[in-house]
Amino acid sequence: MYRESAEGRPLPYHHSFYEVVMDLSVIIPAHGREDLLTRCLRSLDRTLQGNFDYEVCVVDDGSGMVEDQVRADASVEYPLRWLAFPERRGRSAARNEGVRIASGEIVVFLDSDMEAREGFLRAHMEAHRAKPRTAVIGRILWPGGSGFLRYIGSRGVVKLAPGATVPPWYFVTGNASVRRTDLPGEQPFDESIPGWGGEDLGLGMELARAGVRFAHAPGAVSYHHFTGDLDGHMKRTFGYGRGSVPVLAGRYPELRNVLRLGLLDSAAWRFLVSDAVFRPLYAMARTLDALPLPASLYNYLTFAAYARGYLAREQSPGAPEQAKKKD
Repeated sequence: MYRESAEGRPLPYHHSFYEVVMDLSVIIPAHGREDLLTRCLRSLDRTLQGNFDYEVCVVDDGSGMVEDQVRADASVEYPLRWLAFPERRGRSAARNEGVRIASGEIVVFLDSDMEAREGFLRAHMEAHRAKPRTAVIGRILWPGGSGFLRYIGSRGVVKLAPGATVPPWYFVTGNASVRRTDLPGEQPFDESIPGWGGEDLGLGMELARAGVRFAHAPGAVSYHHFTGDLDGHMKRTFGYGRGSVPVLAGRYPELRNVLRLGLLDSAAWRFLVSDAVFRPLYAMARTLDALPLPASLYNYLTFAAYARGYLAREQSPGAPEQAKKKD
């Protein structure tokens, strides 16, 4: 049985002290947007996911959401555990706290703006039963519309042929799962990686170094209620290049090839990501984004955005030492 608070809610325990070990725990970091979180929680209902032992752990990353209101609006029957940070600490810290309190043998990471499709959790669980020592990546559906949205919906693990080897840099924690015993310690996400992006790539690399393989579970489907656009993507990707890429490339040298950072040793490529080339192509993509523009254009813009951020960080005093801070 669960130990409960006076209000009848499960109390947060470290998994090793929890009286019931679940088959599976879903960890959802959240920051506001209660409507999307409520939709996400409802999509995990037992009538859609199956009658096995699972729990959902929400970690509010300092947004001050009203827990009772979200619980009332979601009205779910599975065990729902809730923790809230008094101030924002970032997605890595929120996921780490979720891992700390979760009791499941399999840990599923799901973003709060995802809506799980029927059978989502069972597909994750069955993938782990079929392939031990494997991190599982689900299938994310994206909204259509602009050329940019069509582009991001075609990236990642969906590019691979069925049965192809899945590399660790395709591990994205918007929809993924790992057996708890395969996670690298109680804080699997590196909270020192600054800004947006990179923490899931870092975990993927650590899992690979530990001998964990990766697999795609196409039946573990979630719909991403994504509201971003090309401008936001460029801004985030520049920040990723400036903040996360130097840290990751310093820690995992093999990522220099994956991220094609060696191209930037060439004066020709430094020119190709400079304002003279980047800005006209970016302006064209913004203007014509309603059209089916080629993926090669968005590939260039994405690379150029993080390359420009990386070069900006490289030119900052003390950047090499910061990039190699953690080994």
